[in-house]
Amino acid sequence: MKKALILANKTIFYDKDLKRTFKNLGVKNGDILCVHSELFGFGMPMLERKEFLQSLTECFFELIGEEGTLIMPTFTYSFCKNESYDKINSRSKMGVLSEFFRKQTGVKRTNDPIFSFALKGKKEQLFLKQSKSCFGKNCVYDTLANNNGKIILFGTQVAGYTFTHFIEEKARVPYRYFKEFKGKILFEDAKEENTTIKYYVRNLEKNSDFD
Repeated sequence: MKKALILANKTIFYDKDLKRTFKNLGVKNGDILCVHSELFGFGMPMLERKEFLQSLTECFFELIGEEGTLIMPTFTYSFCKNESYDKINSRSKMGVLSEFFRKQTGVKRTNDPIFSFALKGKKEQLFLKQSKSCFGKNCVYDTLANNNGKIILFGTQVAGYTFTHFIEEKARVPYRYFKEFKGKILFEDAKEENTTIKYYVRNLEKNSDFD
């Protein structure tokens, strides 16, 4: 049974429309899918908030199936703001869908105290490795690239460009430099750890063609 999701331009769009669009983009069973989202530009939701977000999440899982893995950014920028990173309670700054997804049963969250991700699926363990820098070896984007993962910009043309920071660090672009951030991570088991992480930050005194 089809489910109405969004009213936009006097047209109702259903879950089947959303899934057909993703299929046309090449999303298929077994995919590792990283979704960056901004929902406010789509139109008026036809469902109550929780059901709406649940329905969107289910659309992704129906397409990638049990062999797939769903990933969403849950960036907090905690250490950049001299705050502790609480893996359970630090809210995602990446929109309502990512915040909803990270709180669902079975979803795991990475330890990155600046650029964390929430994930669930067959290959989730691949993305839970420790990385010494936000966009270095073993970070989520590095693992995504090495495993033929896909990125969807869902309602945004900008948010997913965070992937370019991974490319910039890999290429050691001259307009960025490594800066070390320190702080405390609060884990799911109530344990705490003081740690450091490197972030290849922008040098504001140098120009970039990517501004």
